[in-house]
Amino acid sequence: MTSAAAPDYPAGAAPATAAGLTAAGSGNKSGDLLAGRNLSLDFFRGVMALIVCLGHFAFATHMIKFPGSFTLAVDFFLVLSGFVICHSVTRQGERFDAVTFAGRRYFRLAPVYLFCVALFLPLLIYFRLVAAPKFFDIARIVTISEMIPLEPRSKFSIEAAMGHCWTISAEFYIGIMLFPLYAFLLRRARNLIFPAALLAILAPMLILNNVYGYFGNNYAVYGSFFCLGALRCLLDYTVGIVAYRLFLRCARLPAEAALSLMQAGCLIFCCALYATFHYHRHNDMFAPFLFAAFISLLACKGGFVYRLTANRFGRFFGDISYPLYLAHPFLLAFFTLPHIQRHIIRPAVLLLVYLAVCLVFAWLINRLIEKPCLQLLKRQLAGAEN
Repeated sequence: MTSAAAPDYPAGAAPATAAGLTAAGSGNKSGDLLAGRNLSLDFFRGVMALIVCLGHFAFATHMIKFPGSFTLAVDFFLVLSGFVICHSVTRQGERFDAVTFAGRRYFRLAPVYLFCVALFLPLLIYFRLVAAPKFFDIARIVTISEMIPLEPRSKFSIEAAMGHCWTISAEFYIGIMLFPLYAFLLRRARNLIFPAALLAILAPMLILNNVYGYFGNNYAVYGSFFCLGALRCLLDYTVGIVAYRLFLRCARLPAEAALSLMQAGCLIFCCALYATFHYHRHNDMFAPFLFAAFISLLACKGGFVYRLTANRFGRFFGDISYPLYLAHPFLLAFFTLPHIQRHIIRPAVLLLVYLAVCLVFAWLINRLIEKPCLQLLKRQLAGAEN
């Protein structure tokens, strides 16, 4: 589904009888709960993108206080991606093709990413916020290779210019390796899916937690070959895969009241654990599992939280989530310029202007770039299937 906040909605799905799902508390077979858009998940994807937007503003300007745990919103994106992409791969079954999957992932992630880079990077260079990229740097950008630990002899720093784009690169490269492996195990060795998933969860968790102590420093290299961001993506993707496999095994979904209680409990527990100013990143390891539980509950398409958020606001937040995530750090760079801050003295005014500009840019990019590219990709896929 996402690329850090990019929805990748399945075009259809296997019938509910194959998944063994029943409607909440009714005992009657329902349509596939994962077919089409889930506006509640869209809503929370957009909220998480907005949280990252606010967190980076607080970190860059020091004008407001904001919980340092805002970086964990990325784990929500990645777990959600693992959950929904796993559904898409499972639905394809024997028709799954690794090369086609890689191409689809690239053309899903790249258009908005490359547009933002082409639009904002020249301005960053003009204002001398970053050095100009060389040919090798441009090749890394076009191939979305931030997570491949190459060290070109260049003054241009991908981390400084586009530090947030590690998620796009990690999603692409980890995805085109992990999901074909999942598809192979699904067809040839289904009993090995959970042991392999357990290994893919434990190994990154041990490295990220015991060696570095937190899910940060994503561009740091471990063992000369792996960026920590790639390991973080592998962990989150695999947690999403396991959540999806467990979701399929549910013979009957919880009743409406139980769903409401569990969804509210997840939200309250997450806020109590992470939404604190004195947060020291000691509990990062629990976030992917809490997000997986919350995503699974919202995937049931029932409960108070789902019904409260599955509306036009959910659709709007889902639409702007990916461009908002990609565009906001570039825009924030201009709001940190001294002459901009001199003209907007009050922090509250600067924050409101920043949020308004980010939301407008995200909406325009979605309407003018993301949606047309998605429609073109869908037409090409439909033509290939026919």
